[in-house]
Amino acid sequence: MKNLIILLLISMVIVSCSGKKEQYALRGNITGMDTGMVFLQKFTGDQWVKLDSARLDQGAFLFKGKIGMAELWYVALKDKQVFVPVFVEPGKIDLQIFSDSADKSVITGSESHGIYRQYIDLTNGINEKMEVVYKDWKRARDAHDSVAMKKADSISALLDQEMKQQLVQFVTAQSGSVVAPYIVMRNSWQFELPDLEAIVVKFDTSLNASPYTQMIKARIDILKKVAIGEVAPDFTQNDTTGKPIALSSFKGKVVLVDFWASWCAPCRSENPNIVKVYEKYHKLGFDILGCSFDQDRDKWVRAIRHDHLAWAQVSDLKGWGNAAGKLYGINSIPANVLLDKDQRIIARNLRGDDLIRELAGIFGNVAEKKNR
Repeated sequence: MKNLIILLLISMVIVSCSGKKEQYALRGNITGMDTGMVFLQKFTGDQWVKLDSARLDQGAFLFKGKIGMAELWYVALKDKQVFVPVFVEPGKIDLQIFSDSADKSVITGSESHGIYRQYIDLTNGINEKMEVVYKDWKRARDAHDSVAMKKADSISALLDQEMKQQLVQFVTAQSGSVVAPYIVMRNSWQFELPDLEAIVVKFDTSLNASPYTQMIKARIDILKKVAIGEVAPDFTQNDTTGKPIALSSFKGKVVLVDFWASWCAPCRSENPNIVKVYEKYHKLGFDILGCSFDQDRDKWVRAIRHDHLAWAQVSDLKGWGNAAGKLYGINSIPANVLLDKDQRIIARNLRGDDLIRELAGIFGNVAEKKNR
């Protein structure tokens, strides 16, 4: 009993400490900007929130306040369109900012930011390779060179996998730092449900109070509801004419729910493949419901016509705030879910040959019989 009481007291102290806020002082100097306003803000995932503001005095500024667990905030020079990320935590933090480039900024005094900087430096090489591949892909697209586009897509997929491995290794090594859940949260689009569950259990329990850990756990809850084998959540949105269309109205067909947007280059690149499978299997009981992350109706409609998308298309024209996208945990496009006739999810994020093989497995025998 005595040991139990001691354990309870210890747990109370831990909880109390985790919620304690301490003083921080964020002192900065901006080269190339003597006067004007500087803002301290954070991004909540949906919107920017202003936390404080200061007027420059010969290029210098100071923010003071209290904070509990470290968070990534931004020092913003809005006139210059410069946003400098910094992990703010208790203590004195110094910033040297260059108004012509946020990348040159030097930040000292924040242990968490030092760890974050290590991750950025680690991934710089892959990011540079990604930029080269994307430029190659754009040139191939403009030249209508499908072979070169496919090659660039393959290289990009390999680089994505390499980056994912680096990320997992890094956050596992830094499992006691708040930087770990932040990095996973920002890159959660790379992970399916089992991956996220395996990563989050490695975090130190002290990180449970972090908003980034809470965001990951919220995403896990969403992904559980749209996991393979689950009945697809129903939703209703308007088509291009304003007519409401419900996903449930497709029951009895094999349906691909395709999340895309007119401005999404990889989505537009995948559309010819989706057109091909639609034309091949539509008469056999296959259908598609396109759900767009557009905000501009005219651009959405033009893309539908240009890409010859003959199936139903819906959108609430809220961009990344699309309600159906949130329901399915979509934070990267193109994305899709494939449903059986009872609207159970049988596959996710099928692209290219993977989509062709999956539908051939479902409809192949039927197609052969019809052709006899």
